[in-house]
Amino acid sequence: MTDKRFVGEPSDRYGPLTFAIAIVHVFVVGLITWSIVVPMWPFVVFVLPITLAYIAVGAIIARAPGRWGQVGRGMMIGSLSGPISILIFIPAFIVAHAIGPI
Repeated sequence: MTDKRFVGEPSDRYGPLTFAIAIVHVFVVGLITWSIVVPMWPFVVFVLPITLAYIAVGAIIARAPGRWGQVGRGMMIGSLSGPISILIFIPAFIVAHAIGPI
């Protein structure tokens, strides 16, 4: 019927490899963010530049063709989970603390 397969090929921009790398990075970065950085907030000064540098490395690798590009895109997508979760949940915690117990 079609000449394309359902499973991603190595030349595809996104594929199962990108998804797998992103899932692993979301787990690892989320675990580090919520177990180390949030309880000890001064670590944000050290972890944020390291995270931004790692995202930059992922962006450089993402420009490569084939599987390396998929790995780089997975690294970028997954590594954004830590800073984005902090940006979402810290204001939510502040608002919840201001409201008080219900």
